[in-house]
Amino acid sequence: MTLSPDDEAAYHMLCMRIQRDINCLADSDRTVRRRGVERLYRALQHEALRVSHAVLRALCVSHLLRPLRQCAERDAVEKCREQALRSLLFLCERGALEPSSATLKEVVALMDARLGKLPFPEPTEEMRLLLLQLLYAFLKHFAAVKGTPATTALRDVMTELANALSKTAVDPFPDAKKMSAECVILIAHTWKHDVRLHMGTIVRPMVVNLGHQHSRVRVCALQALAAAVPCGSEALPHLMEEILLPAVSKVVLDQSPSVRKQLVITLAAWMAQLEQIGQFEASVFPILLAGVTDDAPDVRALSVAKLNDLAVIWESRDEAGEVASDDERMDVDSEPAGSVPPFFFDTCPPIGARKFAASVKAQVLPSLLEKIGDWTVRVRERYTKVLTAYLILLEDHMNPYLDEVFAALGKTCRDDEAIVCNSVKACLAVIGFYADSRVILASLLPMAAGQRTGQDSAQHRTNGLILLGMSIEGMTKQMIEAHLELISEALCDAGLRESEVTDLQNQLAGVVASIVKAAGPMLEHKDDSCFRLFWVLSHLLASSSESSAAYETASMCMNELATSMKQPVETLYTRYMGRLIDTMTLPSDAATSWQKSNPTRLLFDSLCRRGGVACCEKLDKIVPVFLVHLEPVQDADVRLAFLALLESMLERDTTSQALRSFSAVLLQKAIIPNIACRGERIAATIRKVAVACAYTCLRQEIIDETCLAETATQLLLVLRSSIDESDAKTRELVCLALQCLFVSRPGCLGEDPVQQLCSEILKRLDDSNDIVRRAACQTFATFFKTAPKKHLQGPVLDYTLDCLFVHLDDSEPEMQEAVYNVLREAVAIDAPRLVKKAEESQRRHQNPRYCAQLLSLATAQSTSTTSAVTKG
Repeated sequence: MTLSPDDEAAYHMLCMRIQRDINCLADSDRTVRRRGVERLYRALQHEALRVSHAVLRALCVSHLLRPLRQCAERDAVEKCREQALRSLLFLCERGALEPSSATLKEVVALMDARLGKLPFPEPTEEMRLLLLQLLYAFLKHFAAVKGTPATTALRDVMTELANALSKTAVDPFPDAKKMSAECVILIAHTWKHDVRLHMGTIVRPMVVNLGHQHSRVRVCALQALAAAVPCGSEALPHLMEEILLPAVSKVVLDQSPSVRKQLVITLAAWMAQLEQIGQFEASVFPILLAGVTDDAPDVRALSVAKLNDLAVIWESRDEAGEVASDDERMDVDSEPAGSVPPFFFDTCPPIGARKFAASVKAQVLPSLLEKIGDWTVRVRERYTKVLTAYLILLEDHMNPYLDEVFAALGKTCRDDEAIVCNSVKACLAVIGFYADSRVILASLLPMAAGQRTGQDSAQHRTNGLILLGMSIEGMTKQMIEAHLELISEALCDAGLRESEVTDLQNQLAGVVASIVKAAGPMLEHKDDSCFRLFWVLSHLLASSSESSAAYETASMCMNELATSMKQPVETLYTRYMGRLIDTMTLPSDAATSWQKSNPTRLLFDSLCRRGGVACCEKLDKIVPVFLVHLEPVQDADVRLAFLALLESMLERDTTSQALRSFSAVLLQKAIIPNIACRGERIAATIRKVAVACAYTCLRQEIIDETCLAETATQLLLVLRSSIDESDAKTRELVCLALQCLFVSRPGCLGEDPVQQLCSEILKRLDDSNDIVRRAACQTFATFFKTAPKKHLQGPVLDYTLDCLFVHLDDSEPEMQEAVYNVLREAVAIDAPRLVKKAEESQRRHQNPRYCAQLLSLATAQSTSTTSAVTKG
């Protein structure tokens, strides 16, 4: 380089000034070397502002580069090496290092000597960072000056350079890792051909950094891969398959949004620039789609933008015929859909992306379906979302693969983790929206009905129902309307509606709810379908417990079905109950009777309890079923179930009066025989419920006079035999039933029944249960009112009054009042005797208040009777 006279003078002056310091760099005394390099660094900083750029470059070439490089490479003193490197970096940043191949070799030789093997010859991490900064600064200056011819300039040093960068990429010092990545990016952008020859050496350590704990290191590694991989290489297929794709697929789950964002940029760069990407498009594309499903809004927005950019490239390549593809690539509808499901895309994806997705579906779908069954929750959840996004791009091109998709989703649709289930639900909604509904139903309805080979189990049926319900939620009303008959008929399969498996019931209720919600008002015009849905819901209400999710969903759905048909629920029963009973095979004798767990019996029970007015119209078919199952030869559990059902029907006003015409046969053949039940496993419970039925019949006045006249004696006999039952509730019900019977048949008791009843009812006053004692008092009061007074004279009355006055002094005030009410009724029977008993008891009682009141009443009655006799 030729210098001007002024620069020449400045050059010689500066050389003389620093020559001594330069000589000190080779001195054997470490202190001399350290002081010399420090003075040299300060001198350069001072003189750089005073001399020209040409002087600095000439000085560097002739006097500084080699001594400083040797000091930085070989000096044993860390401070000397540091100052030498800082001096070189200072000169490089000011353009003093000549951008020549010779200088390049000097710099690369320094890198190779200090960074080219492990453990590093340079032990200090800050020094290693300085070395990389020097390399980066020189390469940047070198690339800018040389321009295009520089594309071949690294060939002689690329082996050593790649080796040094591969070593520093795994440097424990994070800043060194980042600077190494920056160097790779610079080299890859400027010297693509040279990088291609050393792709494996550069890429492998960068992949290792994708797992580093610092997010910034991971970002830099991705940036380096984004620049290096598009350079291409003969080894790239192996690198992609064995190293790159497995590594970047894990980055999808990175915790840092900035890393995931850079992943999208990297993958988009690969797909846009890499000539050899054709064989890896199907592997890279799902990972790119993971960004579209990302939780971070900015990552999603960037991913959609990159996908749109790539769509333009794919479309142009497709039009130019540069990429071989399936015929399906051209079958994609170029008209955007009227609407899209509310997942990931605000508008219809561009046609280029949809065509590309269709062209690689045979390779993409199997890998996605495998990943959604991964053992880790995060992978299952994320790749189910990716599958959802991919199916949105496929639209109806997914139809040939629906069986495989449903088989895979069926394994995760009941996942323990809610986030996975929600992802599956969204995926199936997309399938319902885009896929051919005929293909969906052809695949799922046999699965739900257990018609596939080896899949006739509750678990497989449940999975089919889950998939069907979630798919229906994505269908339009028009789709559902076209197949409503087919769907409702499939749901009426006996294996579904009669199942007692809780999970299956829950899902069946959910499917019906989805249908009712989606079909809406159109159900009003689909009577057959509504009947089938009513049938299924009735089974669910019958067989599921009231605390279950299936029961709650079915109840809500029944109301929604009625609303859709613009009718109250009661009208639904009126409309369909007769038709439903006609479909049931009602037993006519003991041989055809139901077991307690029989699904048809459960349905019959539910209909009778909920049918209301509708039951009244079918009593001619309902009552014979009761008579068959309440015969003494029937199983005790069955009889108990039917007695409980009968009691509920007798209790309700809507059905009780309609049963009047059947009261005689029910009382004689169903109720009385079961009150007399003895010696069976649950005989006491049967007797209790049967007594409750008899009491309800009498209280509701269902039994007419004729029937009562025929059955009163027999009924009285069985009631009296049950008054000393071990169960307190039964004893109470017997007392209440006797009370109603006395009211219904006043004055009809003979002398022997009166005396026997007096004795039995008196025993109940000593009952261990206070409720029974009070009920016995009410019965006794009614008995005194209605029994013939001529049968209540003499010793019977005398003994009865003695017992009653004993209980009048009971410790419980409520019992005292109840007994007092009984004794008040005895005033009309024999007032003088009552006066006598009251006077005797008044002196013995702790609280004679009630005795005084009875004495007053009885005296008044006795005086009135005497006056009437005197006047007569």
